[in-house]
Amino acid sequence: MRYALLVLLFAILSAAVVAQPTTPPVGGANWPFDEITLTNGAKLQGLILLELPDGIEFRSVSRPAGRPTVTLTSFLGKAEIASVKRLSDKDRGVLKEKLAELDPNGEGERKRMESLELVPGDWPGKPGAAKVYDSDYFILVSTGTEELTRRSGVRLEQIYTAFARFLPPTAKHARQTKIMLATDPDEYAALLGGAKVLNPAVYDATNDRVLCGSDLKRLGTELQSARVHHAQQLAGMNRYEEGVRKLYKGEELTRHLKTIAAERKRVFDADANNGVKFDAATGKLLFALLYHESFHAYVATFVYPPLKPDDVKAGKGTGELPRWLNEGLAQVFETAVVEAGELRADHPDKDRLQRAKDWLKLKNGNSLVPLGDLLATGRDAFLASHADQKAASDRAYLTCWALAHYLTFDRRLIGTKEFDKYLTAVNSGGDPKRAFATLVGQELPAFEKDWHTYLTRLQLNGTLSK
Repeated sequence: MRYALLVLLFAILSAAVVAQPTTPPVGGANWPFDEITLTNGAKLQGLILLELPDGIEFRSVSRPAGRPTVTLTSFLGKAEIASVKRLSDKDRGVLKEKLAELDPNGEGERKRMESLELVPGDWPGKPGAAKVYDSDYFILVSTGTEELTRRSGVRLEQIYTAFARFLPPTAKHARQTKIMLATDPDEYAALLGGAKVLNPAVYDATNDRVLCGSDLKRLGTELQSARVHHAQQLAGMNRYEEGVRKLYKGEELTRHLKTIAAERKRVFDADANNGVKFDAATGKLLFALLYHESFHAYVATFVYPPLKPDDVKAGKGTGELPRWLNEGLAQVFETAVVEAGELRADHPDKDRLQRAKDWLKLKNGNSLVPLGDLLATGRDAFLASHADQKAASDRAYLTCWALAHYLTFDRRLIGTKEFDKYLTAVNSGGDPKRAFATLVGQELPAFEKDWHTYLTRLQLNGTLSK
């Protein structure tokens, strides 16, 4: 009988299984949370990781009904915090256990992916050819595999949580942004309507759409096939384990369960390794593009919608972000890292930081855009539609990234009342240089010197060298 069961195990692992096992969404009951109220009015729920004299390291947790759990770890400066409501030691222990369950073995994102509800949808010219995921902030429409679509949906949920953390929504009746993910170059070209744009992703502000094209059809198909195979293996092992538990007891049962556990771990490791390969291929080809353009959509739709100067003067809102800052912040989030199911956006991008340091030294004749020039930069500096525009575009992009990072993580001015006053001044026809000087409390030459010193001292972990 033991021999027969072993034969059955290997037969099950290699056979095709039609039905795939499903994993229910993680958690269902209310969780206890530490609560932090910020000076800008935002209220965060999550877990206090570390309390320091100058602030709190905090893991915020978002658990929207019927949606994946999303966490974001960041450092909150003392000046940002209005009040703190701490958990009891007992509840803190409960929360730590709950959070550990989200991703104990790298399976947290997988569980969140499987909890997404996808429905069939139409693609332009291809009825029923798309998969659709409906979120609070966006509607994802994808022609990719189910694997690719689910992973994209989870990552977008995470990045939108980060957006809302830094810039809480202000628009009361904003509509969801449609994010269209094409996995074929011809599909993307059709979405652009023949426009010649080098960017592999764009934000169509007129129609509130993010259009993204990536040639990932083959990779997505391979990953999907491997995922189905692993699901079949796990289903077979579950059935085998049920048989073993009925036949054996004591040491014999323990021995068989160890064999099953080792085989199950091998399958999990193979699945995780495929995910790592997929992330390496999609990090810059897909998710960085989605994060960047989705930020443009988020701020224009939910936080700082564009207004006419007269409407700004009439007090109807602040108007939109200046283009340099919009592009700078989009780059900050573009390189956000998703690790163990959570997103970190507070560390500088390695390549950009090194280039900024080199350009401050005028290496190879390169330099950052002077601050006064950057503040007056318009939209045309950031849309590279021809190859000969790329160098100037890259210079503007790098400079606005460096300034946005400084304003966000060192000066912590983004989203403050003073920042709203700055936007109001700029969007009602005021002098952008004078408005910026008022925002930072310095004349431009002094601020520029401090900013450049910050970039020189900034390290990859987000701290400053002495």
